[in-house]
Parts: sequence; structure tokens; C-alpha cells
Amino acid sequence: MARPGPLPRADHVPRPLLRLLPGTTNPPPGTGAPSAAPVRRAALPREPATPITTRTREEMMSDTNNPAAGAGETGKILPSGAVVQETGTTQQVKDEKKLSRRGLLGGVAAGAAGGLVVGGLAGGLIGNSHGRSAAAAAASASARARELTIIYGGDICDAPAIVALEKGFFADRGLDVTLHKTVGDEDIKAAVGSGTYDASSGIFYSWLKPVEQGQNVKFVAGLHSGCLRLLVRNDSDIKQVADLRGRTIGVPSLSSSATMFFSLDLVDAGINPAPEAGEVQWKVYESSLVADALKNREVDAIATSDPIAYRPIQQGYGWELASNMTGPNAQDYCCCTALNGDLVKNTPDVARALVEAWAEGSRYVPGNENEVAHLEVDNGYIAGDVELVETLLAEYGWEPSVTRLRDALMPGIEKFRQTGYLDADADTERLADKAFDTLGLDW
Repeated sequence: MARPGPLPRADHVPRPLLRLLPGTTNPPPGTGAPSAAPVRRAALPREPATPITTRTREEMMSDTNNPAAGAGETGKILPSGAVVQETGTTQQVKDEKKLSRRGLLGGVAAGAAGGLVVGGLAGGLIGNSHGRSAAAAAASASARARELTIIYGGDICDAPAIVALEKGFFADRGLDVTLHKTVGDEDIKAAVGSGTYDASSGIFYSWLKPVEQGQNVKFVAGLHSGCLRLLVRNDSDIKQVADLRGRTIGVPSLSSSATMFFSLDLVDAGINPAPEAGEVQWKVYESSLVADALKNREVDAIATSDPIAYRPIQQGYGWELASNMTGPNAQDYCCCTALNGDLVKNTPDVARALVEAWAEGSRYVPGNENEVAHLEVDNGYIAGDVELVETLLAEYGWEPSVTRLRDALMPGIEKFRQTGYLDADADTERLADKAFDTLGLDW
């Protein structure tokens, strides 16, 4: 599959030339090509070779040192690869079957024995040489046999993972992947760091504090640009970010990608974004209610992601004050892949295959926006209108890269320190090394 051409720099990313809503400067939905009939799920690609499932001596010895092994559901394997007693959280992952391709993979996953492999962090800003051994090969085969779970938030920009699942890109690489949609106030960072889930995506700023505090997570590749917006009402007296001093901003969480990114814009405007500083007030709403808070004048502005972020523009009562595609903090990448560190350390080939398929899903979007919009909406991954989703997909940039994320990481962390969210004495290089691994990928 041919890759798209180079992505323009973030501050020059073109917006669709669409009819403007009266009284706004933003394009409304519904002005693109008419929606096609719902797309059928793609036929299953060729079935991967049956993996090795023999347990090694090291794996069996590890069971005797794990007090959770044998308790509850014997042999229960967490996404980190550890054998533990089953909990309510892991049972929820197990029950999340409707978005899984497990049943389509035939006997590949059935009856596979899982090995217990324990390891620490694998650092290296440039990446590490991952040695292979018989035990590692067996552990890798076991990891491929088990179900891998990606937790996602239900945003339009979750398209790469959705496409990779629905088009069979994960299955092509011998991976059995489930997408689990987060609910309520679930702590995604802690869930991935602990191994409850194997991976997620999001702007790397929102993961830095958890990694600094010890969450076992590795960034590998940037997936796309765009999707975060800071909005105010059309009749607001707020005309620039500096006008937000003393105002209230509605957000889906204090650690959301939008909260973290627009904190950088606040810093540039001379405003301390830290909640305890009191120079702005952050008010948390359930994600689907953030736009309504602006409409009902409960807040002065909102910072969130599409499709919720686009709703005030679509309905004609709000306009975009800033985004992560414009301004001094414009990003080549909004979302990056965030993987459980044990998955990266113990089964790097599985982690690499996961990232490669995820990136293939991203590269598929340009030129296939209508099909992807149907995959997202018709299959219940996100709530929204197909035509709107198609319009917004065409607005983002889709050129995944490991090297460009690596290049953005150090200056990004240094700038993010100014928000006050990281420790004052945080070592930028050490944090970058702790948070990032190329997995040997050089695209």
C-alpha cells in the first residue's frame, strides 16, 4: 500500500474549503461528498500460522514465585503477560468480545498456554537491541496467541486502531486484538501501565506525569495530527487565549489530552494553568456533556476532542479559539501509541507488530475517509454522523512516524515543564528515555 505524501508542517496543515456557518469562521459538516451505503466488514485475511504454545522451564518456574498463580481462575493471563488471580477489571476485558476478532481467528488463540515473563523497563531514546532466546521466542508466541486489548476513548481520531481491526491489519500479523471503549472515570494511564490493557493512544503530554510517577508505559509512534479544539461561544467577549485569565474551562478530565495541550497555550499567554494557581478554573464534565456546558453557559470555554469539540461549530453557537493544528504549539502528532512496558520489554516483536498494524491503519485513512467514517459509526465505535466524521477525518494529517515522534519528544517535554505539571527538577532527557522506545522501527 502506497504511503501518502509528506505531511505539511502543523502550522500549515490545510483546512477543508467548506461553506461557513453564519457568524462563525469554522466549516460546518455536510458539505462534502454524499455518504455511500454502509460498508460491509472486510472478509477475513489469510489466517496466520499457528503459534508455538509450549511453555518453557523458565515460565513454569515463574509460576511458583507468583502468589496469584493458581488462585481464582487458574492460568488467567493479564495483558502484561503475568499469570494472576482474575479480578473484576480483567473479567471486564475478557467479556468485551463483540469488538474482538478472536472468533474469526479460528484455532490460533484457542488452547494456547500463557507464559509468565517478568521484566523491567527497556529504555533508550534511540532504541534498544532486543536479544532473542528460546524462552523469549516462546513468550512471544504465547503473547501472539493471547488476546491483546487496546483501550480507546470513542473519538474520531481512534480511526487507526479501528481500521487496523476491521480491515484485518492486526490479524495479518498474527495478532488477536480487542478494542475496549473506556467508560466513566477509568484511569487509562494506570490501566495500560499496570497491564490491565496492552495499549492506548493519546497526546504524549498527557502521559508524561504518569510515566514520571512510575507508570510502565512506552511511546513508540505518532499516529496523526489534529482533533483537539479550544472553543468559546460566538457571543463571548473572549477573543484570544489571554482573555481566559479568571475564566472557567470545561474539560472531560484534568489529565485529558486537551487539558494538557491547551495548558501550553495558557503558559504562552502568561497564565499559570495549574489548578492550584487559580488563574483559570478547570471544570470536569462527562465527555459527552462538555459541549452542552458551553451551550448552557455553565463555562466560558471548553477544551476537548472531536467529535464533541466540533459540536458548537456544527450547531452554530461556538467558534474555535485555538487548536493543536495551529499556533506556536502546533503538533505533528496529537495521538501516539502508548504500550505497556512489559509488552515492549518481554515481547518486542509482538509490540512491533502491534505498532506496525496500527500505523497501517493510519495510512489507510487518506483517500478512504468515507469508508472509514462508516466503519467507525456503523459498527458503534463512535457516536456521530457519518458525513461529519468523514469531513473531520479529511481535516487531520495521517502520516505515522516513529522518528518524528522521537524528534518532537525532547523539546516537547522541555516546553511542557513550564506548565508546572512535572516535577521542577525533572530531567528531560531521562524522562524521554524512560518514556520512549523505537522497537527498532525507523520510519
